Amino acid sequence: MARIKYVINERRLAYEGAMKIHAERVEQAAKENYTETEKVESAVHREAQKVSPPLSEATQATVDSHLQRSTT
Repeated sequence: MARIKYVINERRLAYEGAMKIHAERVEQAAKENYTETEKVESAVHREAQKVSPPLSEATQATVDSHLQRSTT
């Protein structure tokens, strides 16, 4: 009976250790995925800024006036 308890305890400890390692790997993968997502979003944002530079006040006023005329 003592031998059975010993073996069961060994297997439980091995299982808990394996689950801890698995949880750490999943957490690391999630962090890497999150970091990769941030990099992609940042690159998309930078590219969007290159394509569409900020408008000057005069240009914005012209666009606004054209939009107001088209809605009336």
